[in-house]
Amino acid sequence: MNILEIPIIDPHVHFRDEEWSGKATMDQVAAEGRKVGIEHFFDMPNLPRPVINRQRVDERIQLARDRGIYDLYHLYVGLTADSVQVLEAVDLVDQYDEVAGLKLFGGESTGYLAVADYEEQEMIYQTLSDAGYKDILAVHCEDQETIDNDAWKFNPERPWTWADARSAIAELFSVSNQIRIADDTDFKGKLQILHVSSKETIYLIRQGIKKGLDIGIELTPHHTLYSVERLQDMGVKKAKNFKCNPSIKDEENRRGLWGYLHNLSPEDPLYYKTYIGSDYAPHEPGAKQGDNPPSGIADYSLYNEFIKYAQNDAFSMEMLKDLLHNNAIRRFGLDIELI
Repeated sequence: MNILEIPIIDPHVHFRDEEWSGKATMDQVAAEGRKVGIEHFFDMPNLPRPVINRQRVDERIQLARDRGIYDLYHLYVGLTADSVQVLEAVDLVDQYDEVAGLKLFGGESTGYLAVADYEEQEMIYQTLSDAGYKDILAVHCEDQETIDNDAWKFNPERPWTWADARSAIAELFSVSNQIRIADDTDFKGKLQILHVSSKETIYLIRQGIKKGLDIGIELTPHHTLYSVERLQDMGVKKAKNFKCNPSIKDEENRRGLWGYLHNLSPEDPLYYKTYIGSDYAPHEPGAKQGDNPPSGIADYSLYNEFIKYAQNDAFSMEMLKDLLHNNAIRRFGLDIELI
């Protein structure tokens, strides 16, 4: 259990399993999460066979039953640049209690679901708007053309240079376009910007709220606690474990993200739309220590590190309960008791 014994809801988990069971199975990930008190997991669909239709939703739900974690299990349906598939995904949100919302990969990450073209993204938003969709649209925001993988390829012994490959500009450009497209298409759903890694992103989101959009923020323990400077101090071996998408940025950005949380109050329109998600993403044993380790952090102990840091910064118990449990319930409209 975590040090405060708060029942945590993790709205962002990559359970793997199936063809990727060598990375982890559902029950293995759930067992790690339970050690820190996670009681609900939201499965993200970046698999070799993506979760984009009814058959795959049924298969994932049945697998959760088979793995003995169904009572803890929720999932997203991924979106593609196919309007027919988008409409089917909307129906799945309506028809399955287990489906928490829709996921759009606005740039390449792990898996095969990226919709990087902004015209295709606009089609998705317009289709959702025309269908009257009002639930969660969770978006991975990194502009594909701004990502510079060459900045990493020649620095395998300097893993913190992943921040050069996937800079704050990539996130900011993508977020600004999500807001522009949502506004242009009169999108009425709940836009949730995932794993925010740049402090300027929060400013963009506030501007979007002023336009009348319903936008929320997901922050992770690793982006709020770690920085390029800290990775350098850790050394190469440990730093490789923190290669992730979006990348961990510099200390100025980290302080900006933490400062946002430190100053957050119930009077802020973003307070009840902000929650902590892990973006837990396991890989095969030893894979993270190669010359080009895959992106993804699989370390649930970071929740306790986050809680300790927050306690030292005088966060109230009420705020920690909201960030780790209650706000996810409010944002997703879950039938779970507030604490």
